Amino acid sequence: MATTDSVAQPSDDGTLVLGAVLPRGGVAPELGASLRAAVDLAVSEINAAGGVLGQPVKLIVRDEGDSAASALVAVQELDQLGVDAIIGPASSVNLLTTLGATVSDGVLTCSPTASALSLDDFPDNGLLLRTVPSDSLQATAIARVVEQSGSASATLVYLDDAYGRPFAEATAAAMRANGTTVAASVGFKAGADSIEAAVSAVVETSPQVVVVIADKSTGPAIISAIDDASGATTPTYVVNDAVRRPDASAAPFGRGLIDRISGVSPLAYPVSNDFLSSLRTTDRDATGLFAANAYDCVNLIALAARASETTNPFAISANVPAISDGGFSCRDFAQCSAVLDQGRNPDYDGPDGAVAIDTNGVPSAAIFERFTFDANGRDVTTGLLTVGPV
Repeated sequence: MATTDSVAQPSDDGTLVLGAVLPRGGVAPELGASLRAAVDLAVSEINAAGGVLGQPVKLIVRDEGDSAASALVAVQELDQLGVDAIIGPASSVNLLTTLGATVSDGVLTCSPTASALSLDDFPDNGLLLRTVPSDSLQATAIARVVEQSGSASATLVYLDDAYGRPFAEATAAAMRANGTTVAASVGFKAGADSIEAAVSAVVETSPQVVVVIADKSTGPAIISAIDDASGATTPTYVVNDAVRRPDASAAPFGRGLIDRISGVSPLAYPVSNDFLSSLRTTDRDATGLFAANAYDCVNLIALAARASETTNPFAISANVPAISDGGFSCRDFAQCSAVLDQGRNPDYDGPDGAVAIDTNGVPSAAIFERFTFDANGRDVTTGLLTVGPV
C-alpha cells in the first residue's frame, strides 16, 4: 500500500455516509444487481441493529456506467456530496481511473471485485480496501494447478496490456517458485497478426501445458489458434478467471479441445444458502454474484467505524485488519457489535467464511474455484483451492 502527498483531511460529523458506484445494466447486469442487493442488505441490517455511533448509515448510489469516464463522474459526484467511503467501482480499469480522485479527497474506497495487480502498488495512502483477492493470489493458484498437472515445464502466453502483463509476471514467478520451468513467456495484443506471431512462438516450445492469461474474447481465440497449430501435440491449458465465461461472439471450443482446458477463479457465488435467501428479500432475482464481497465491504467499514468510534476514513481503514482477523468469530454487524459491547475484539468472517484483510488492504488468503467446461461449453466447478494462510 503506497502513499502519496496532498491528501485532504476529511471531517468527522458522526454520521457514516456510504456511496456506491456499481454497474446498473450495460455489460454486467447480473453483477450490478447482486452487488447492489448486497449493499442494500448490509445497510438495512446495520441500521436495524442501531446504526453506527448511534446514527443510521446513509447510502447514496450512482451508476458506474460502461466506461471509466462515466465511473469517474459518478465518483466525483459522491465526493462532492461528502461520502466517507465508496463501495466500487466494480471494474479494475474504472477503479484505477477513479482512485486518484478519492485518495485526493480523503475518501475510503472498498471494491468487491477489482482484482488487478496494478492496484497493489497504487499510491492510495491507505484508502483502498478490496474484499476480492488480488490477482497475485490467483497467480499462485494457477501455478499450483500447473504443478499438480505433473508437467515439469509450461509455456505462458498472455495479453500484453496493463492487466495481463503484471499478472503474467506474477504467474511466471509463482511457477518458478514451485519448481516449474517456464519454457517461454509470450505476450500478444488483440488482433490477428499479433496472435499469429504469439502462436508460432508458443508452438516452437512443444508445450505439454500452456498457461493463458487473457480476457473473455482473446482467451478463446488464442487457445483455439494454438491448438490448431499444434498438430499431433495436444497440450493442456490452464486459464485465468476472465476466460471462464467466454464472450458471446467468441468461437466455441472444439470438442477435442474443451476437455483439456481448466482454470481457477475467485469464489464468486455465495456458499451460504441463508445469505442468498436474505439477499433475495432485497432483490428476488439476485444471483449472488460477488454479493458476499460487497456485503463484506459494507460491514467491515461499519464495524471499523464503530470500533474506532469515528467516521474518519483513515481511522476506519486502519482498523479493518484488526476487526477481520484474530478475534472472536462473528458473521454480521449485529453479532460483531455484540462482541465489541463485551469489550472483546471481533473477527468478522462474513457469510462465506474467513475475511482476513491484511495491512495492505487486501485478503491475505482466498478460496478459488477450479473449473472446466462441459461438452456444451458451460463452465463447471470441479473443486476448491485455498491459497494463503488458513
